Amino acid sequence: MQTLAVRPGHPDRWRALGVACVGVFLLVVSLSALNVALAEIAAAFDAGIAELQWIVDAYAVTFAGLLLAGGAIGDRIGRRRALTIGFAILVVANGAAAAGSSVGVLVVFRAIGGVGAAIMMPATLATVSEVFDDAGRPQAIAIWSSIAAAGGAFGPFLGGWMVTVAGWPAVFILISALAVVGLIGARRWVPDLPGRRDGAFDIGGAGLSVGAVASLVYLVIEGPVHPTGLPTVIALLATVGFAAAFVRHERRVSDPLLPFELLADSRRRVGAVTLTLAAFGFNGIFFVGALLLQIGWGESGLAAGLLLVPIGVTEVVVANASVRLARRHGATTLITVGLVLMATGYVAMGLTPVGARGWFIIAGVAAGVGNGLTIPLSIERIVGTVEPAHAGVASSLNDMAIELGAAVGIGLLGVVQRLRFDAALPDSDPVALADIASVVERSAFRTGSAWAFVLAAVVALLAVPVARRA
Repeated sequence: MQTLAVRPGHPDRWRALGVACVGVFLLVVSLSALNVALAEIAAAFDAGIAELQWIVDAYAVTFAGLLLAGGAIGDRIGRRRALTIGFAILVVANGAAAAGSSVGVLVVFRAIGGVGAAIMMPATLATVSEVFDDAGRPQAIAIWSSIAAAGGAFGPFLGGWMVTVAGWPAVFILISALAVVGLIGARRWVPDLPGRRDGAFDIGGAGLSVGAVASLVYLVIEGPVHPTGLPTVIALLATVGFAAAFVRHERRVSDPLLPFELLADSRRRVGAVTLTLAAFGFNGIFFVGALLLQIGWGESGLAAGLLLVPIGVTEVVVANASVRLARRHGATTLITVGLVLMATGYVAMGLTPVGARGWFIIAGVAAGVGNGLTIPLSIERIVGTVEPAHAGVASSLNDMAIELGAAVGIGLLGVVQRLRFDAALPDSDPVALADIASVVERSAFRTGSAWAFVLAAVVALLAVPVARRA
């Protein structure tokens, strides 16, 4: 097929944006919808919180660890090919996970799905960055971000509905079906944008980045439970060692996965750190919140999904207005307000009395407004002014910030939820999630969840001075 040159305001830009939005919606739904199915998965396989965290984070580890590699691949082979490969892997991995017979099988296929996501996700934002000109790009990024928020909004409802109608495997079938739609759209509507980087692929950097992320996530999930154990010490040393080796390697290799000149811009650095801290709470509270509503409150999967919907719906509305508001009030001011609202909403959600659905929704709306202000403006700081040759890597940096924050947030908030739940029980014997039934046990689980929400709020507030350095 003839290669189309990229011009400012490409004629296929809106169709390409549509495919990119399908991709990002799919990837967010794969987390938010699955959260609502976790209680049923726990019952089906007698799984604990740690096992549920690995089902979620196996995807996040390969996703975050390979994102830089995925962006570099897209920079070489072109956006459409990267989208096609990524969507195809997600179709197969989620279809196989739907037939999974154990927690281990789910973890394996979730990890494979993360590989596809790492190839596909940077290409979605890089495509948007390339096909829109400077005037249209900020609004296109806001639309892309708001569709990601829509995945957070409607994912819990879709997951709850699928679980209620057909059980937890239906959630993976839903994700696979969305990937089929994206695969067809990528082949038909994304222009054949040429690769813009040459040179040898940085295999060493890819391996070191995966090692650093995997060690960090293991440390976050298992370290607080066994703080003095040998595996924890090894994970700590591995995290530091892999990270240091990655930085050293990237500075020496001729064609690195992460060109450090991208980080020379303080605005881009601040955007990446702010986005990581924001994603910590945004993704983590969906994990602990879904379990709180179903186990601590006794809500059904569908009801829990509906109670979480207002967070994402509000974010969609606010994200679409964020660019216009930033022109009037300044991005730094709006991000600061957003982070404070996120923290306020998280605390209110965690402390909402059992059954007080209205208050929980109001608290979720406050958190959603905060996310709608913070996330798209932080993304624009990262990818808004990058040259086309590094659009994929810059998009990877953006996505890695989100996924790293998500993986650590889910891991650490889940650990806090689990440890504080055990501490609040009157007896020392641990209780499996599937066995929580008594008033005392549900109260203890709500206590553990409240601690997790407060930690999410603290991290959001820590991001305020970071964001204001831009």
